[in-house]
Amino acid sequence: MDLDDLRISRAAVVTVAQAASVFGVDVRTVARAIENGELPAVRLGRRVLIPRLPLLAVLGVTAGDAVAERHDADVADR
Repeated sequence: MDLDDLRISRAAVVTVAQAASVFGVDVRTVARAIENGELPAVRLGRRVLIPRLPLLAVLGVTAGDAVAERHDADVADR
């Protein structure tokens, strides 16, 4: 997954591995950022998931930008 995939995704959350791919870092780096409170995360049992919109905000992408890009991608698919 890259930043463009994240922007147009309809998923509410991403995995730690997906976030690591977007940042271009190891999953342990993302896990540490979650533990340090630098990235928001939701724990569901043993799974750790990162809300997509707050992750985009950390990357400097607004929700409006992400929605507009998803709309453009939907139109292109028609």
